[in-house]
Amino acid sequence: MRPTTTRMRLGVLATGLALGACSPGPLDAPLTGVARRDLGRLDALEQDLLDRADGEPGGRAARDPLDATSADDFVRLALERNPSLRAAEQHVLRLRERVPQASSLDDPRVTVTPIGDMAETAAGQVRVMTGVSQRLPYPGKLDQRGRVAEQDVAIAEQELERTRLSVIADTRRAYWSLYGTVRAMEITRRSRDLLDQLRGAAEAKYRAGTATQEQVLRASVELSGLDNELIELEQRRASAAGMLNSMVDRPVNAPVPNPAPIELSRFDARLADLLADAENSSPSIRAARERITRSLEQRRLARLDRFPDLTVSLSYNLVDDSGLSPVADGQDQWWLGFGVNVPIWADRLDAAEREATRGMLESAGRLADERNRVAFRVHDAFARVESQQHQAELLRDTIVPQARLAVEASLGGYRSGETDFLSIIDNWRKLLGSELMYQNTLSELERGFAELQQAVGRDLDRADTTEPREGPTPPTPEVQP
Repeated sequence: MRPTTTRMRLGVLATGLALGACSPGPLDAPLTGVARRDLGRLDALEQDLLDRADGEPGGRAARDPLDATSADDFVRLALERNPSLRAAEQHVLRLRERVPQASSLDDPRVTVTPIGDMAETAAGQVRVMTGVSQRLPYPGKLDQRGRVAEQDVAIAEQELERTRLSVIADTRRAYWSLYGTVRAMEITRRSRDLLDQLRGAAEAKYRAGTATQEQVLRASVELSGLDNELIELEQRRASAAGMLNSMVDRPVNAPVPNPAPIELSRFDARLADLLADAENSSPSIRAARERITRSLEQRRLARLDRFPDLTVSLSYNLVDDSGLSPVADGQDQWWLGFGVNVPIWADRLDAAEREATRGMLESAGRLADERNRVAFRVHDAFARVESQQHQAELLRDTIVPQARLAVEASLGGYRSGETDFLSIIDNWRKLLGSELMYQNTLSELERGFAELQQAVGRDLDRADTTEPREGPTPPTPEVQP
């Protein structure tokens, strides 16, 4: 037998080791050190996010050149760089780490009692009492806990998809807002050139005595109005470019190239087909279904809690080799024990099952609500896309050409003296308004199409879709006195 002092030292040492093994080491700094310690290698985007969280100015996206000219290019960059999407991806990965936690056994419990008045036995004085116990859940409980945690991951994955669709739609909306503003600026400048020619013609006629000063002043007033509109359009362009930069995680004041002109393309689809697609593709609907499944898994876990868990324990006592009994031999003591919890509190167990069932009903209500919301969003976006498409076709094929012909006819009449100056100004304003309305309708059509894709939950194909290319620029009519 070992001496008493040796056993006491061993007991104290065991206590120290047990406590020391449970003490976490100091965290590294900065954040990158913490992440690399726990996760190992970081990708470039993760490293960039941590560097910026540590206070470094700018970011990787701010240093990279902008490689984007179309809406699809900006969407690609947004899917690579957008911080909200990166956060949603990390949220999914974070919840996945909960699955092994939920499906693992609890830590074993170790007890060491080295100090105090110990029991005196015939074998000798008990000096150190030790024990270890492990709780073993009822068969199936750990797997069921893991399934509940996996459902949390499935819900988060649908939330990630919803964030992805939102980022795509917001990026496209910002791009087409920029597109509409740039086209409006081009049309306004072109119209200003025409009006400047009209003012020159009016001044020539005024000097020749065939026109009044009112005509010259009227043209000057209209020019000042266009200059004011250009100032407002510059502000709108800066705002749209800033929004687009923020979606791709660039400085808001970074330069953005002007979108190229596009031609009107048709979208042929049936509302019934889109509604059916949304039922299967919408992440909000799928997330609601996953919540129902999670409630069912939670109810199964609650039912398993009615069955007892087994606790296995092993105890070991160090006994001194000297004691009150003359025959003390210092024989150490050990024993194996078993225990179970007794789930007798029916109120608690019943309430847990009812809670899970209420959760299922709550999720079913949310599913019905999401179906209604998605159906309305699809219907509303589809109606707006159809209306804007018909309006754009009418403007392109009828209203704009007629307005341009009216301006040309009034210019010819003005040269021959058959048309007064106010008629030219009136026709010019109609042409300007119709051209602006056409480009604005094109912009709104593309924005509405982005919202329709977001509502359906997937990218939609277009019939007769043409690649963005330079559209025909109507010539500015020449004005001669």
